[in-house]
Formats: sequence, structure tokens, C-alpha cells
Amino acid sequence: AFHGVLTQRLTENYPRGNKELRGSFFNVHGPQDTMGWFSDHGVPLKTEDDGRVFPVSNSSASIVDCLLNEAKRVGVSLQTGKVVSSTSVVGNGKFLLKVEKRTIDFVEHLEATYVLVATGSSKQGYSIAAQLGHSIIDPMPSLFTFKIEDAQLATLSGVGPMLVTHWGLSGPVILRLSAWGARELFRANYTGMLLVDFVPGIHIEEVKSILFHHKDQFAKHKASNSFPLAFGLVKRFWRFLLEKEGLDGDMLWSSIPKSNLISIALLLKQYSFKVVGKGQFKDEFVTAGGVPLSEISLNTMESKKQPNLFFAGEVLNIDGITGGFNFQNAWTGGYIAGTSIGTLASSYLMREVS
Repeated sequence: AFHGVLTQRLTENYPRGNKELRGSFFNVHGPQDTMGWFSDHGVPLKTEDDGRVFPVSNSSASIVDCLLNEAKRVGVSLQTGKVVSSTSVVGNGKFLLKVEKRTIDFVEHLEATYVLVATGSSKQGYSIAAQLGHSIIDPMPSLFTFKIEDAQLATLSGVGPMLVTHWGLSGPVILRLSAWGARELFRANYTGMLLVDFVPGIHIEEVKSILFHHKDQFAKHKASNSFPLAFGLVKRFWRFLLEKEGLDGDMLWSSIPKSNLISIALLLKQYSFKVVGKGQFKDEFVTAGGVPLSEISLNTMESKKQPNLFFAGEVLNIDGITGGFNFQNAWTGGYIAGTSIGTLASSYLMREVS
């Protein structure tokens, strides 16, 4: 039961895939297995306070080098600079792959008994899946930042879990919101109003009460230098709110009209930002969409449409929020697919020999 609870908590981090992955998917090669594998293969890991795991080296090269070294050790042939441009199934049920080089006029045809598509959000993977009978849920960005129309916003640069940049909003909170709202935001052309509650643990009436009490208690203090600690704000943000209200920071608390304090309370509970687009640097790095999970057997990662065809990772309609969840999906799916292919290949070779 405990394992089931952990799995459910894990799958809650997947906007696409949260229901389908609640079965045995992460039981096969979950986060602890992944961490153990890398540790056993010479990559010491550390866990941050928020639960995210990184190599002690703080370098992604540690992970890449580890994977490349292990592939080399077990005799995997890695062919770079080539692309599988098309795939078809021939009479004997095997796959015929058309392989081209990116730089020169070169074409070769390879026959394969098994194919694993693990192409991430590359259009190539969707094309191969479609050629082999799969439908594709339209890919669209997930995990992106918001471009905001607010001239004063730049003064808040770098505040809190919702990071403010010179052009908009970023940080874990925004990235998670973009993931959960990926399709709705796409349909809205990445425009609309974003309402932010800066004091989520405090009811609006309590916010007003705290402000009124602060006015009584700190009547002789300048507005810009004193504000309720209960809100957990930084001074720059408080001054930003005063400016929004057209209040002079040098005025005394005793001079702040009650109507302005009520207005500040509303800003704290429901500040509206005008979203005019997503991050201007095309900085999204995860895609929602791909091969529907209903067309895959998740216990083997094999296609339900085409025998001996397997999928893993982001080519499927699975995407997670920021924090390593997309890596984990890829590693779990890859492990299941690889193990399944290995089992099938072993029995195939046994039949060939006999």
C-alpha cells in the first residue's frame, strides 16, 4: 500500500500521463532504482531540499558520460550524424529503415527485428510513429515562461519561487502552471490574465485586519520602511505595491487611507498580470502531445498497433513538471522497453538456433 501511495504521489507530477502511470509503470524502475543505478556506475548524487536530485558534480556531462561509457562497455553501436528518414514493415514482419546522413548524399537501408523510438519531441519520431500506424496528439510546448505586460515589473527582478525577469515571469511556480495549462494556454495563444495570490495561507479579511493593525501599531513609521512580517514579503515588493497604489513611500502609516489598505489587501490576494505571450527566447524544453498512451502497452512499452515496435520517453503523450520527472519517465520507459526487447530477442534467437 505504501508503494502505491508513493507511485500516486509521483504520478501527480505528470499533467499528461498522471492517470495511466498509476499502475505498475514506476514499480519496475522508479526513482530509487534510477538513483541506485547511477550511484553504482560512478556518479555520486545529492538531493536538494525540494527533493530534486543532481550529480554532486553539478554537471550534466557526468550523466551523459556515464551513459555513453556504459553503452560502449556493453557493445552498443552508436551511429551519429545519421537520421532514420522513413520506416516501413516488410513481408516477414521486420522493419525496413531508410537511413540518411545529414551532411552528404548518403542512403542505406537497414532491416531490424525490433524498433524502439525514443526521439523525444523531435518531429522525426512522430513521423516514424505515424508511418507505422499510430495517431499523434498535436505536440505543443509545456514548461515555458510568461511574457508579461507591466512596465514596473522589472523593478522586482528575482523575487521568490515565482521569479520576475525583465520581460516576464519564470521560476518553478510558473513552469508548473504552464505545464498543467499547456493546452488551454496554446488555445488562448498564450494571452490572458494571470491572477496571483501572494499570501495564499491568509484569508482576505485577515489580510485587511493585519494591515489595519499594522497602521495602528506603526503609525509614526514611514510606509516604505515598515510592513507586516506575516506576509513574508521582501521590501522591494512592498514598495512596488505602494507605487501601484500611488502612495508616497515617505508618508507615515498613519496617513495611509483605509481604502488604500483594502486595495493593497486585494492586490496581495489577487494580483492580476496581463500575459501577452510565452517566453520570448523559445525556452520551452518539454512538449505536451505525441503518441497516445492508449496505443501502447505500458507494461512492455510495445505498440498495440504494430508488433515489435516500442516507444519510450517524450515521444509519448507524457510530460512532467520541472524537477526531473521527464527524465524519470524516459528512464523508466526506456528500461521497460529495453528489458522487453531483450526478452523477446532472447527467445527469438533460441528459436532460430533450434
